[in-house]
Amino acid sequence: MKLLLLFPNMANWATISTAVPILSGIAKSRNWDVEYFDTYSYEKGDDSSSDKEKTGGFKPGFSLLKENAKPFSQIALDLQKKIDEFLPDLIAITALSQEYELLMKFFPKINMPQKTKVIIGGIHIILARDEVAETKLFDVVAFSEAEGVFAQLLEKIEKQEDLKGLNGTYIFDKKTQEIINHPKINLLPPEELWKIERDFTFYNDAYFIRPFDGRQIRRYDMETARGCPYNCAYCGNSALKEFNKGLGRFVRTRPINSSMEHMKQMKEKHKIDIFQFMDECFLAHPIAWLREYMDKYKAQVNQPYIFQTRAETISQEKIDLLLGHGLPFQVSIGVESGADHILNGVCDRMCTNAQVLKTFEILNKAKIRTNAFFMIGFPFEKREDVFSTIDLCRAIKPSVSSVAIFQPLPGQKITNLCIEQGFIAGNEPMATFTSRSLLNMPKPYLSSGEIHDLWRTFMLYSVLPKDYYKDIEKCEKDIENNQELFDRLIKLRWEKYDLAKEKGDIKLK
Repeated sequence: MKLLLLFPNMANWATISTAVPILSGIAKSRNWDVEYFDTYSYEKGDDSSSDKEKTGGFKPGFSLLKENAKPFSQIALDLQKKIDEFLPDLIAITALSQEYELLMKFFPKINMPQKTKVIIGGIHIILARDEVAETKLFDVVAFSEAEGVFAQLLEKIEKQEDLKGLNGTYIFDKKTQEIINHPKINLLPPEELWKIERDFTFYNDAYFIRPFDGRQIRRYDMETARGCPYNCAYCGNSALKEFNKGLGRFVRTRPINSSMEHMKQMKEKHKIDIFQFMDECFLAHPIAWLREYMDKYKAQVNQPYIFQTRAETISQEKIDLLLGHGLPFQVSIGVESGADHILNGVCDRMCTNAQVLKTFEILNKAKIRTNAFFMIGFPFEKREDVFSTIDLCRAIKPSVSSVAIFQPLPGQKITNLCIEQGFIAGNEPMATFTSRSLLNMPKPYLSSGEIHDLWRTFMLYSVLPKDYYKDIEKCEKDIENNQELFDRLIKLRWEKYDLAKEKGDIKLK
């Protein structure tokens, strides 16, 4: 049997989809022949990484951006050729919201062989399953975790059985044109979720190379847990949690020994320099778990690492525990907004500026490398709210930072708020987190153009001395006539105000 994995990659550089190694691992465990089609090498315009690079988010020196990308129109032609030559029994697609938007620009053009079935899954598919099913482009629309349903689908295809009865999915019957809705299925426990051996045979060196402080590193994003214990209104995890309510534990942690074995394998096979723990809130784990995890990580993996956590999970005890293992690390923290009425009143973040300031005081005192994530363009946001965020960034002095533009994605509580307020219709084409705001808000709130202008200059406002604010504002208000000035300020930002040099630079082995 033959499986073709399709990843509509929005990025213009090689990235690993979390789902692809899982799906391939399941299929290969059943002796399926598996091939892969990835769209990263096709021209799609600027992506988030290139946008950040141009606005001072990434230190110059090493870039992932490649020249001579194939034209976008070639995707459909190349995919059609791949399908016609491989003749897969099944095509499996995984997509986030922006990736689904990309998919729909070329996939409807494909002529599918009569025997080939198509399944699509992913976060966007779960949260917009009715809309996706109504396209009638897919035989199976999966609204469950791949580990819970994919093997059953493969077995049905192997036995040439009717796909009806596959819980956790919508099935489209091409003969009757009927869409059949099946019940949800339970979430898998940790010991089942990570049982399947992931398959990385499709990924060459390009998929692990990343920029880091202007140099090239080899990084692997290691899934150490799935799900988030918090309920932020702008996060897909909150929508997924609501969707899976009553179906089992939402936050699941990969067994420590399983994590260590996997990282040892990846370190040996792919020469990984830094592991990034893909855990929504790493320091939310109990102190006893953290101690065992870090003891084994030091003994068995012994590499620099990056993790994400929330400000309120930081304590001196936990930081001392990490420092005691003697490995360089970066703490990434979602700060989002410096305006309390936005952060808590709109985003349900339930965190305060005081907590953020205290957290960074602990981290900066220990000279730990930090990365702060910010977001602007929330509903009801004004110019002064963005400058509250900029002021907070200046106060906490993260080693590096990143700013995104809020996007109202399907299923989110805040998206429903935007629709109720008339800020969006709810059917707008998706945008990236760095391209534009979809919100159409009346004064005194920010316009879409104003949001993008502030996003473009956010790093300069938050890093350069205030003596430069007049020049930065020129670039904010009129980039067309001030591009040369903007480029000079970006250069100055890295040459004289690179905080990573001062605090927590990670030395690679």
